[in-house]
Amino acid sequence: MFYLDRYSNSESGIAAVEFSMLAPVFVLMLIATIDVGMYIIERMQLQNSVQRAANYVAQTADDANVLYVFEEGYKGHSTGVVVSSEFVCECSDGESQVCPVSCSSGDYQRRYIEISATGAFDPLFPYPGIGSGISMQRMARVRVD
Repeated sequence: MFYLDRYSNSESGIAAVEFSMLAPVFVLMLIATIDVGMYIIERMQLQNSVQRAANYVAQTADDANVLYVFEEGYKGHSTGVVVSSEFVCECSDGESQVCPVSCSSGDYQRRYIEISATGAFDPLFPYPGIGSGISMQRMARVRVD
């Protein structure tokens, strides 16, 4: 019994025990922070590539090479990115319609290119309730004429 009494008031090693209990929590917080940062970077790369493709179409009025321009500028790591583009026209009332649009007299149509991209971001760690792939969708709309 004397042996146990001698160590019952000892405080050596308390810091190591506390660290071993808190280290897994800190590591999980670090991984989650890295994942959120990577997700934000991925969304920004997707948006920049969509905007670049929309600006290209606005300058050339040719949407045949939209996918090529998008892929040339996209340096992200999302899987299954799907790109779509369409021309949209509207009159002064602001209602978007399929081109060409016949506006009322004295009004003119405005023509836009809308390019959207949809992909999935794969986090480093599968979080409960979120799943393995987080869907991302970005769109750019630029006036053509």
